[in-house]
Amino acid sequence: MHCAPRRHALACLTAATLAPAFARAADWPTRPITLVVPQGTGSGSDVTARLVARFLADELGQPVVVENRTGGSGIIAHQSVMNAPADGYTVLFTSTASLLVVPAINPSAKFGLDDFEPVASVLRAPFALLVANQPAAPATVQDLVERLRSGRHAYASAGIGTMTHLGSEIFLQRAGVAATHVPYRGSGAALTDLLGGQVLFATDSLTAAMPQIRAGKLRALAVTTTQRQPSLPEVPTLAEAGLPGEAVAVIGGVFAPKGVPRDVAGRWASAAAAALRNPELAARFARSETEVLQLSNSAFLAQLRKEQVMWTDLVRRLGIKYE
Repeated sequence: MHCAPRRHALACLTAATLAPAFARAADWPTRPITLVVPQGTGSGSDVTARLVARFLADELGQPVVVENRTGGSGIIAHQSVMNAPADGYTVLFTSTASLLVVPAINPSAKFGLDDFEPVASVLRAPFALLVANQPAAPATVQDLVERLRSGRHAYASAGIGTMTHLGSEIFLQRAGVAATHVPYRGSGAALTDLLGGQVLFATDSLTAAMPQIRAGKLRALAVTTTQRQPSLPEVPTLAEAGLPGEAVAVIGGVFAPKGVPRDVAGRWASAAAAALRNPELAARFARSETEVLQLSNSAFLAQLRKEQVMWTDLVRRLGIKYE
């Protein structure tokens, strides 16, 4: 590089300083990548992360190694990635509940959305309003609302502060009715008691509920998305049932520490977009009732900011705090 001795000295020094960084970013990645998952091996998030990692590795040309860092409702994983070098080699696979809801509930969570850079949107998991598929159960959303207005009933969730808890509270608030919350340890136990008639209704992901829906044991009264689901075309949305509002779903993706180079974030986004177009991955997602979510990094961040306001406000109104 030729530089005039005085006037252009600073410009040349700056260019010389930045040139190696641009070269490194252009060559990225040159070594294996660690994809941190806050949940344990064999969990739904872990299975999805390992599936996505396999296709990401093909697109990035480097191994993507899944590492489970459990504990503290995801706090350990989030804070470890938050404090990792912002070079794109250590990233986090997370979603709405751990990233947005946990910091609103648990004061021990010393992280927030602004501590990360979304580098790849990946999935959206829709929810449904569920009852037992029995003659005595409500047949429509309006039937359920009238039942709740006529007496005190209970609903099940996978635990206090979970998306299944908050999803039902959103339904109750939109309908202007109340019900007693009965938290369980996980969706399996909650849906089992729903089937047994111990509670009147539940809100849960289609991933968890669809096997029982297909078996004829559960009935979906409505889906909580903005459009009907292809697997349940006869089931209305909450808006169609007279309860409009924001969609209720888990959205998730890959996040890097704040300050990751923009072109590295762009490389992540393009690799994820290519991976998610793979027919095998799309088919695996569809079988688990998970939607492929393809947004630009800026659009993904904008959606997350909207979700953050919605979930944080709801947690505050309900007064939910980690004890």
